[in-house]
Amino acid sequence: MKPHLRHLALITGHYPSCLHPNRGTFVRQLVDAFAELGVRSTVIYPWKLHDWLRERAKEPASGTKPDAPVQVLRPITLSLSSRRLGPLNTFALTYANFRRAVWRALKSMNEKPDAVYGHFMYPTGAAAVWTGKQLGRPAFVAVGEGTFWTLRPLGLKRARRDLMPMTGAIAVSGLIRRNLIEELNLPPHKVAVFPNGVDLRKFHPLDRSAMRRKHGLPQDRFLVIYVGNFIEPKGIRRAAAAIDGLPGVSGIFVGSGPVAPEIQNVALCGKVSHEIVPELLSAADCFLLPSDAEGSSNATLEAMACGLPVVVSARPFNEDICDKDTAVLVEPADVAAIRAAVVNLQRDIELRERLAKAALSRATLFDIQARARRILEWMEEKTKAIQFGTPAGSAVPDEFTAHA
Repeated sequence: MKPHLRHLALITGHYPSCLHPNRGTFVRQLVDAFAELGVRSTVIYPWKLHDWLRERAKEPASGTKPDAPVQVLRPITLSLSSRRLGPLNTFALTYANFRRAVWRALKSMNEKPDAVYGHFMYPTGAAAVWTGKQLGRPAFVAVGEGTFWTLRPLGLKRARRDLMPMTGAIAVSGLIRRNLIEELNLPPHKVAVFPNGVDLRKFHPLDRSAMRRKHGLPQDRFLVIYVGNFIEPKGIRRAAAAIDGLPGVSGIFVGSGPVAPEIQNVALCGKVSHEIVPELLSAADCFLLPSDAEGSSNATLEAMACGLPVVVSARPFNEDICDKDTAVLVEPADVAAIRAAVVNLQRDIELRERLAKAALSRATLFDIQARARRILEWMEEKTKAIQFGTPAGSAVPDEFTAHA
């Protein structure tokens, strides 16, 4: 494939750095996949002033050379957070400052990008749409916010105005696509479904016993792994409660946050580098994530790619990546049901093996390189439709039509 979009400006609020190597790893994976397809990316990752003052001595403003396939620019921006002051919200100023920082970075580039890509709707996606208009370039917005939480500070009316001019929206699930059409009034032909992807070269089954020895995990326990932020919406407290005191069961909790699991049978708990996650997944017997809302769960896909049976929420946001044949679907608020699902997997080796095999097979559909190729092809289709007045094109790639 020889892409017509050879240079993207990708605006993001999260990207790995020296001090924060785990932030935005899913964005970096996509950028790297674009690079393998011959597309250069200039990643614009604005640096909040208060973070810059604290981190500048240890964190370079750009860790790449200008001619590298991936260049990172970090313009400084003043964040005033998101606080309600009467009828106003300080996020309006935060967004304005963010947009100005992005514009400074774009003007510093030696050449204009072929397209602008914003990851999440605010402030990044809206900034991408605005800058795309200023540059006369197509602008795309990747939408992974399961509850559209980034729209709340400014409201739907402002969001419709800011986001409507986009060339296209890349929704990570069919549920999000429906919500974009119904809530933001985006034309259906502007929204396509591309569930998140996983790097199958890094996430694949490894020897379980060897991984347990490497990380000091017990060989004789049924290990249940949770990967995600330690916050209530992710279901961390319910996941811990579900396995609390189960005979022969221990938990691996990978992540960080304010809601730490407070149970005795914990084999490992804490933040690890993203490179270690495949090893810990391979060491476990099943994956558990009873979340309330997701865009498209990278953690679930990574667990499936490592050949784990997964216990996840029976909610529409999971419909694109798994079903009853590839996962145990549970009511996320029902701790007793989650507990029963774990116990059933612990006792039924045949069920575990069947679900593991199905999950591993299903995960091959979500290879990050294939996802990047499909996204590029769709963006090029939308760009040509604008430039040459050709038909608008399909709203959903063929591979995922059944899930839109």
